[in-house]
Amino acid sequence: MPLQIDLPPGFAGMPVGRDDKMNRSHAWMVAENVAAGAGKSVEEFGSYLMALVPTMQANGIRVFGKFAVGPRKGDVATLTLGVAQWPDTAPGNRDAVVAALAEQYRGRHKRAVVQPVRLPIGPAVVAISGGEFHLPEQDVRTQIKAEYQIPLPDGRSVVILSVVASSEDAWPAIADATAKVAWSLRSGEAGR
Repeated sequence: MPLQIDLPPGFAGMPVGRDDKMNRSHAWMVAENVAAGAGKSVEEFGSYLMALVPTMQANGIRVFGKFAVGPRKGDVATLTLGVAQWPDTAPGNRDAVVAALAEQYRGRHKRAVVQPVRLPIGPAVVAISGGEFHLPEQDVRTQIKAEYQIPLPDGRSVVILSVVASSEDAWPAIADATAKVAWSLRSGEAGR
């Protein structure tokens, strides 16, 4: 199902599709815009992005990137939007699916705030959670996450929109930016 979204202001990222030529074009465009800031050459940064594409494709990721968020300069969030297909038969009632997704999320993330919401595209689950992300060599980083799980009207798939940042002070801005993207989700077929 073709989808459209409105991305946050200042979003730097790329769509990921099935066409590798198009993916390469997007990766190089992103690399041209951000490589210098990352201290890399366009070729090096572009090759890093292209190395990620097969894994993103395999996991249903359609868009990923970063944008500024929060009260402090330098606070950035990572946005990932993916589409997962139902493994067997498509669920019938999207409200029942949302209730089941919410329970499953609560089971995996005991301290998350999880609730069903109604978006213009239909029912969804929204969750806000915080915690720590442990890296090698005892490097621990704060992680604030807002996530929407949105069963699509096609009855065969669910959108997973996730925004993660490391600034605890930025959580209201993260929640707001994620909500704006989720509320903008619409079928790409409308303009055809």
